[in-house]
Amino acid sequence: MKGMVIKMKKAVSLIILSSMLASLASCGSGSGANPTVETTAGENDVTTGALTGRDAVPDNLPDKKFNKDFTILTRTKYDYEFNTPEADGDVLNDALYNRDRKVEERFGITIKTVPMNCEWGDESAQFNNSLSASIMAGDGAYDLVAGYAATIPGLVGEGLFIDWNTMKYNDFTKPWWSEQIADEMNINGKCYLVTGDASLVLWKNMRCMLFNKRLAENYKTPDLYEIVRNGEWTFDKLVEVTKDVYIDLDGDGKASDGDVYGYLTDWATAVDNLKEAFEIKVTTKNADGFPEMSFMNAKTIEAVTKINNFFHNSGAVYFNQEFCQKCKDNFMNGQGLIATSILGKVDGLRAMDDDFGIIPYPKYDLNQKDYHSTSLDEFTLFAIPNDAADPDMTSIVLEGIASESYKKVVPAFYDVALKTKGARDDESSEMIDIIRDGLTFDFGYLNSKALDYAGHLWVSLIRANNNNVASEYAKKKTSYEEKLDKLLEVYR
Repeated sequence: MKGMVIKMKKAVSLIILSSMLASLASCGSGSGANPTVETTAGENDVTTGALTGRDAVPDNLPDKKFNKDFTILTRTKYDYEFNTPEADGDVLNDALYNRDRKVEERFGITIKTVPMNCEWGDESAQFNNSLSASIMAGDGAYDLVAGYAATIPGLVGEGLFIDWNTMKYNDFTKPWWSEQIADEMNINGKCYLVTGDASLVLWKNMRCMLFNKRLAENYKTPDLYEIVRNGEWTFDKLVEVTKDVYIDLDGDGKASDGDVYGYLTDWATAVDNLKEAFEIKVTTKNADGFPEMSFMNAKTIEAVTKINNFFHNSGAVYFNQEFCQKCKDNFMNGQGLIATSILGKVDGLRAMDDDFGIIPYPKYDLNQKDYHSTSLDEFTLFAIPNDAADPDMTSIVLEGIASESYKKVVPAFYDVALKTKGARDDESSEMIDIIRDGLTFDFGYLNSKALDYAGHLWVSLIRANNNNVASEYAKKKTSYEEKLDKLLEVYR
């Protein structure tokens, strides 16, 4: 999974890169070696009747009927992940609907969701508090929790969840589970949170960059696809191709959201993702396999300084709090050469007049081997409450949901909703493969709230144009380390 295919002919690359998507795997003690399967959904071989492609990967689940409801605590905004009332002809909607009906029939269950508001801030705190109170009271209200990746890890330290590694029906070496989450969240043989193809939001929220082909031609921008393929798409290259792009489009004599810029970025996770893209981690596992703070180093200081100079001093970047919701609209209006985005928003650009392309976030420098992206931290992490009535049922049902998602839902999103509708050229499809191949996560960032917001120091420094990384880190160093030590108690 971690190697990346570059410098290949376009016709061949699309075939080879499509097989990479099967490489998400492993939580726990699995080897991480996975079977290679096709990107697209499988089907019966017309000659032999044998299953092919993704359908040929078995989940090895028992033939068992539970004859009861299966209750999932969800977030209202993303309740659709497990609550699709009817087929309506939309390819992705119908893939979700058919997945749920198939799982229900297979295991004799009825999927019920309990949606609860859970946006960043007070709502997420209330979500966690309500869940914690329910589990501690032994209500047995939920068979599965589909939680907010940015905040649900904060409950792990309270000992409220069952270790996924003790569940006998979940095979985390299968390609429908995320290898990177496995590596980060599996500590001392214990893993309390998992994700993968069962969460459509994981894929929809994967970070990427877009570029306007008309502006690229006008400014004689070199072939960005070829730069990516050659492994030369770095932060310095991003600065180079955008630094001279600015037009006072609205004629007001000042930089404003009505102008054209070289680089459009939102205020929050688009900036966070630069950290992951540059292989800068909040925590890194030590020789004993336990995470320790690793944010403070020379590379972090250098990177923050370079980003601040680009964002705040170049005149080619539009970046402020009010612009956060306008990044997509301004790019769609032709006001940016390069813009940050997520894959799930690409389909919404079909009405854009200018042609556009999709590329990954840049590497930090040429010494870095791979391109990396992460998912907007609203994706779903799954947990089993300690008071779940039948953990074996949860284990079986989620494995079935994940398996069927891998076979039908992800191909519907990736091949139909995204590649066919959104990407306007074959090269963008190739770039999407590279983006997905570079998916990465950081234990310290996912647990940022529990660690006194250690994972958010990066974006705070860049928002404030503050290069004093060492002094700002020193203010909270003791707090970061103490809270990490407390968080890891449950793993010990």
